[in-house]
Amino acid sequence: MPASVRNGIRAEGKAAAANAAGDKPARRPAPPVDYGTLPNHVGYLLRLAQLRVWEDFYARLGPSGVSPALFSALMLIDRNPGLQQSRLGEALGVARSGAMTMVDRLERLGLAERRADPHDRRAYGLFLTPAGQRQMAEFIAQVKTHDRLINQVLTREEHDTLMHLLRKFVAAPALTGEVHSVLDNDPVTSRTKRAGQSGRRQNPPREDRP
Repeated sequence: MPASVRNGIRAEGKAAAANAAGDKPARRPAPPVDYGTLPNHVGYLLRLAQLRVWEDFYARLGPSGVSPALFSALMLIDRNPGLQQSRLGEALGVARSGAMTMVDRLERLGLAERRADPHDRRAYGLFLTPAGQRQMAEFIAQVKTHDRLINQVLTREEHDTLMHLLRKFVAAPALTGEVHSVLDNDPVTSRTKRAGQSGRRQNPPREDRP
């Protein structure tokens, strides 16, 4: 009897014995995933980097109900007391409805409030509540720790280079098959102007919408 056949019989015998003893045969390892050209696409790598950042951010601030988008809104309100809701949306590059939803959530969390503008009855200024002011220092400290830890994989020079390249990338005009010129050196202003010219609203990724 050929050796290959004898080995096959032994393997079948071992499998039968394992089944008789109530043991399940070992599962075959899953084949590796073929990612194709995905690792070569900027958008795919940015998305993976974003997910990595969010994972640590939510681990720290998640219990407070503050998302990355809400933290950005709190920072702008803290630094610009009386900021109008429409201006908040422009600064964050989100639609007016998105800014309204963010402010609604901040109000429910007791961190920010709307106050009537004494110069315009139709407008409201945004302010941190006393509780928001107290918690803001803790939020900032947690985010600084978060930034420091997620950047440990980079040297200082690499971090500086990454920040420079990201700012350059964000400030660049959106490409739609035509050649555009940079409208503004400020990334948010540039993006907002492009959105207004194209007639399209700029919405945050679904996972970070308030």
